[in-house]
Amino acid sequence: MRIMKIAKTFIIALGLGLFVGKVFAQDKPHVKLLVGLNVINNNSKSQMPWAIAALDFKTPLTLGIDYQVTNKWSFGVNSTFNKLEVSGLTSNFYAIHADANYYIIPNTPRDYKELYISFGGGFYQAFNNTTITLSPGMGINYWFLTNWAVNVSAKANVGVKNKVHEVGSYYQANLGLIWRLGDQFNNK
Repeated sequence: MRIMKIAKTFIIALGLGLFVGKVFAQDKPHVKLLVGLNVINNNSKSQMPWAIAALDFKTPLTLGIDYQVTNKWSFGVNSTFNKLEVSGLTSNFYAIHADANYYIIPNTPRDYKELYISFGGGFYQAFNNTTITLSPGMGINYWFLTNWAVNVSAKANVGVKNKVHEVGSYYQANLGLIWRLGDQFNNK
């Protein structure tokens, strides 16, 4: 049942992102897929990223889909999967966030890097509870081929209604590989 609820939430967020993208589309839109690893730090006493021994999460995986509507805007949905160990207790950790990304430095034919800021929201589940989060962040994509890029991003996931006291708010850093589907988009 819980997996069905998560799947429905993912589909609704993706559909909303595609609808919003169509409304604001000016250039030829395209879809980007992301797969990568993440590091999550929920230890308030840690000095991330230097207190690596304080990180509680294992088996990190990040999956995402992003709908680029112009060279300045994209909308995406990202999922994070981990295993959490806190005070001798173990739990699966799952998070899903919908983001709006604004590209400060957009990809152009002569510049292969994109710098963006993002803001979004979502939720995470752990220890049989769910917490709603707001998620400001930033990232950079480096396009080493026309349709392939390396992504490095960071987010602060702030718990709004914190029901998972073992986690609370947390920082997340991602390293991933992006595959852009279709032709190269227009750069105006």
